[in-house]
Amino acid sequence: MKITIIFPGRSLETARSTGAVMPLAPCLLAALTPKEHNVSLVDMFMGDRVNYESDVDVVAITVRTPLATIAYGIADQFLRRGKKVFLGGPHTFAFPEEAKQHATAVAIGEGEDLWPQILKDIPNNDLKQFYVCGPFPVQNLPGTVHHAKQRPGLEKLPFMRRDLLPRGRYMMDSIFTTRGCPNHCRFCPVTDIFGGKIRHRPIDEVVAEVSTLGPRYYNFDDSVFGHPQIVDRPEENQYYLDLYRELAELRPQRRWSGAGGLSAVDYKDGRRILELAAESGLSSIAAGLESISPQGQTQSGAWRKLHYTSANAFDVQKMKENVRTIQKLGIEVRGFFVIGWDEDTPETYRKTLDFCDECGITPFIFTLTPMPGSQIYREYLDQGRIFPGRPWDEYGTGHVIYRHPIMSAEEMFDLDAEVMTEGYSMGRILKRTVQAFRHRPSLDVAKDSFFTQLGVRKAYRQLYEQIPRPGSA
Repeated sequence: MKITIIFPGRSLETARSTGAVMPLAPCLLAALTPKEHNVSLVDMFMGDRVNYESDVDVVAITVRTPLATIAYGIADQFLRRGKKVFLGGPHTFAFPEEAKQHATAVAIGEGEDLWPQILKDIPNNDLKQFYVCGPFPVQNLPGTVHHAKQRPGLEKLPFMRRDLLPRGRYMMDSIFTTRGCPNHCRFCPVTDIFGGKIRHRPIDEVVAEVSTLGPRYYNFDDSVFGHPQIVDRPEENQYYLDLYRELAELRPQRRWSGAGGLSAVDYKDGRRILELAAESGLSSIAAGLESISPQGQTQSGAWRKLHYTSANAFDVQKMKENVRTIQKLGIEVRGFFVIGWDEDTPETYRKTLDFCDECGITPFIFTLTPMPGSQIYREYLDQGRIFPGRPWDEYGTGHVIYRHPIMSAEEMFDLDAEVMTEGYSMGRILKRTVQAFRHRPSLDVAKDSFFTQLGVRKAYRQLYEQIPRPGSA
């Protein structure tokens, strides 16, 4: 069969500005496709066009909530042409019945076991309407179901099919080493989708794949330092200690980035994991700090991943110390903050930017978006706080899609635009670049820091120029 795997995108993608990263999901799905099939990839994120007139037999599309409308439109076009269309991704996890209106079948959960099964069922004329992998309830799904009740193991996975995309257009390759997250943050669906137990890829398989990558890559793990909730499991820490020792020995060494929590500074073996990660080439982390207040930590649930025993134990001074410890190891910290919790006020935006300035953090300050599949989305929906009738493409793109008890949508939109514009003044960009160079004297690292920040500055200015302000015609 001829198979096309599509990664939807749109003309304005702020994430692209931080460095074009080869997409993980379509390259992995292509690798899981048996070799007798002819497979091609379309990365709309990087400007690829969809050919609706191709002689493809099967189309698979990854559906993320902000791109669900686009994904559904693509799916409908192929369905009208008689093609078999399969939808998967985080949005189908939250809205499988909605997705089924635009697909031959819907995949819910991880693809390692589901995708090969789908490809077996097609020639046997035995397709189900829903393919589910994981311990999820299926009794209410309106149709036939294939259910693999256990989440897949991550052993003996094939290397991702990076050869199917023009690698030269990407600044970074991509990889993952673990799945699962024990944090249960209220605004994030990751724990529900992938489970609270951490699953690891074998270290020798990870190192073998990294040895095939280019000079830079991004690790898509939820936390590249592990998770403080399970530090009583010695094998958890040992995994990262052994992995980074081996990666540090690879030649040529690659520079890499990933998501990581500040809590590694405090937990057993965490400091050594940080040191080894830096030695292995880690040059920057996306740190989900979420809030600088105990109230914000309580409402977001993020205190768990910051290694506090409760939200009341949160200490902003300790957060600052941990940031500086990581920076001194030559790891640049890009801080991600969510503002819009019920206790937040207009001053919270300014205080968060001041915090970033004081610590030398590259700021990513977002107004809360209650994402489908998360606890906060379900709660706000039940409370009638989600603005009705908003299209999916307004989720996660600078729009305000819920009612705050203190601030208006217009006020939150304006404040976010203000701090993100100010946070990327040229003076601030240069100051953070010099700091990154001082902590890790490398021209390559300094250039990465400078041009990434310059790209974010451009992207966010375009974003707030192009999307309509709430209440405007």
